[in-house]
Amino acid sequence: MTTNNLQQDAHDLAALAVFALNHAFRSIADGEGMLVPFVMTDTQDEGRSLHRFVADSMEQSRQRAEDWVGGADSSVARYAFAWDGYVTVDDVKWDAVFVEAGDRVLPHGMLLCQRYRQEFGDSGPQHVVGEPMLVDKPASRLREE
Repeated sequence: MTTNNLQQDAHDLAALAVFALNHAFRSIADGEGMLVPFVMTDTQDEGRSLHRFVADSMEQSRQRAEDWVGGADSSVARYAFAWDGYVTVDDVKWDAVFVEAGDRVLPHGMLLCQRYRQEFGDSGPQHVVGEPMLVDKPASRLREE
């Protein structure tokens, strides 16, 4: 694989991750509820698709999404898996949306988060706080050995 191909793969993965992060935040911006975990995928045949995972609890929903990605067929070139959670920055706990993204070629993926807060304390619309943050570079769940 050439450097240009790796650069394009990295660009495509980052674009999907940021797109999913923005979609995740827009899904909760009105303050009406928590984010339903979802997976966005890019495939050769179908392009981009969105899969939501609803279960009895958020933990079960998140696990179903993780399991789905782990069992994705070979047509899935890259994924972005999103969920709602918390991040601690400078000893302050923040609400945040997270996106883990990976593909089949790059040596690692990315885990991003976007902090947010409610406009009026415990109610009202959500507002982003700061810029998206790179939290980690996990192994891709699609990585071919």
